[in-house]
Amino acid sequence: MIDVQTLIDCTGASRISSERYAWHLNDGMSRFRITSAAVAACFLGQVAIESEGRDGPLSEVEEGLNYTSADRLRDIFPSLFVRGGYRAADYVRKPAALSNLRYKGFHGRGLIQLTWEAAYRAASDALGFDYVDNPALVLEPEHAALTACWFFAEYKGCLPAAERGDIYEVTGRVNGPARLKLAERKAITARAYKVLST
Repeated sequence: MIDVQTLIDCTGASRISSERYAWHLNDGMSRFRITSAAVAACFLGQVAIESEGRDGPLSEVEEGLNYTSADRLRDIFPSLFVRGGYRAADYVRKPAALSNLRYKGFHGRGLIQLTWEAAYRAASDALGFDYVDNPALVLEPEHAALTACWFFAEYKGCLPAAERGDIYEVTGRVNGPARLKLAERKAITARAYKVLST
């Protein structure tokens, strides 16, 4: 059972963020069998990092595309602005335009950043909500949590690796081959496991 205090203790999220998501996460985790201490800890370790913002874990449910310099855009999106022929200066401080250029509007949203139209379409088919015509729906707490649970358990098939405690494999499935912030994911997973297994 994930309640507000347990979510705070597991992830280090603020009370405000935990109150926003705890009950929705609890429902989604039950629905998608993210229930053993090992699996729940691994899931929360991923969610805490994927949703980390200025106010800590669970504080950011939308990919930040409001870049303030052309140089930074070229660093982050070289396929578009170095090799692709697009002018980076045209996309400075224009997150909607950048989203449309890079992701056709399907940029990262949710507690685990749902990205690309195929993922939004698969979530729509699996969960029965129209995330394709209304991708901003994923920003609402219920859907931010529900899509994260579905993404982890079914779309990326993380349950067996999570049960084994294989954070390296789970992070690769969730975050891709770069496995950004792997050490931090491991630390939060260990923290969450300690809380959930006592």
